[in-house]
Amino acid sequence: MTTNDSMEKAETATEPLPASPWRNLDFRRLMVGNTASHFGYQISDVAVPLVAVTTVGASAFDVGLMRMVGQLPYLLLVLFVGVLVDRWRRRNVLIAADLGRALALALIPLAYAFHGLGISTLYIVAFLVGTCTVLFDVGAQAYLPRVIEREQLAKGNSELETARSTALICGPALGGLLVSLIMPPAAVVAAVGFFLLSALAIWRIQKPEPAAEPNQQTGKPFQQIAAGMRFVFGNAVLRSVTIITASFNFCYAAFTAIYIVFLPKELHLSGFAIGLAFAAMGPGLLVGALFSSALPKRFGYGRVLIICAFVSNIFLLGISTLHGSGVVTVILLVALNFMYGCLSQTFAVSLVAIRQSITPDRFLGRVMATLRFLGVGLVPFGSLFGGFLATQVGMRPALFAVALVMCLVPVPYFLMPTALTKIGTELPKVDDAA
Repeated sequence: MTTNDSMEKAETATEPLPASPWRNLDFRRLMVGNTASHFGYQISDVAVPLVAVTTVGASAFDVGLMRMVGQLPYLLLVLFVGVLVDRWRRRNVLIAADLGRALALALIPLAYAFHGLGISTLYIVAFLVGTCTVLFDVGAQAYLPRVIEREQLAKGNSELETARSTALICGPALGGLLVSLIMPPAAVVAAVGFFLLSALAIWRIQKPEPAAEPNQQTGKPFQQIAAGMRFVFGNAVLRSVTIITASFNFCYAAFTAIYIVFLPKELHLSGFAIGLAFAAMGPGLLVGALFSSALPKRFGYGRVLIICAFVSNIFLLGISTLHGSGVVTVILLVALNFMYGCLSQTFAVSLVAIRQSITPDRFLGRVMATLRFLGVGLVPFGSLFGGFLATQVGMRPALFAVALVMCLVPVPYFLMPTALTKIGTELPKVDDAA
């Protein structure tokens, strides 16, 4: 062994670990902003439908249509949002999204106070809130790499997902409590307050952002969208991630469409037991987020991603084998949902860290938007397919078949080494040459 080799190994051995993102004041402000934003969304997601039912007298069809209108921006606008996020300073994007949601929701108590609140107003609010949520969703994932160092992405994403999971567990309960204590239109004001708090916290982030490169600000939006898609499908890792994500989202939408009917009709569970089963996924998401940064550092990002993708769906497969409505069935159902939430969250955090690290900054918005478009865009078709399959072969066989397909999706990555599975304990470098 040469002297140079010994020196290099000594330097590597003594190389300090990346500092915790919590030591970064701007990251802490981003955490406050993200957490407040998620709480605001979860509260409004409960309060606005209750306003529609209790105050406006909306039917189940009206509420379903209103929720669909809120999801339309993911199909109609998300690709254009990706272009905007790459052109604008992302801190300003997040602030604008929070203020937009606050103003849109403020229309509800204002219209109620002047006796002008109707279902058409709620449709408009749902679309505006959905549009701003897409803007915040894409912008937040593209903004994180500008706030912390690349080596901290796994830990940073883990902390953000922990905050999101906490809001997912506590937000609906807080929204329901507020609605029970005060009138539903007034409960919406609490969501407005959370969005304003988020905007304030993000506005206080001081790290300067570079403006978009001049050559990136030219070109028609459709040309820039096409460039983002070419980058996604031209990169071996991103292409694999996109195929896995799109397949899972389609199948999970089909699974959920059957699952919701399977629990009361096939297992004959009570409403309380069904609520308990669904609630178990929330703590699972939280636990998964807590461990999602440590596991890839120990076993490798590619390996953790593929193993979690496979094993998490085995738990879904187990749901289709349950029978009866006894205590044992409910306990098993709760355990299976908890484990699925835990492993799927670990999968999701690893996936986000990989695509953030490998994507050049100028493409981050469009890459995130492309994946959101392909992911969320397939959900309605997956739900439709799940309902059709259940009517053709029965609920239990359909549930088993969909879960089995989800288990099989990552199998080719076990059998054939790819660029994704070769990712080790260090995140891949930015693919700037592409």
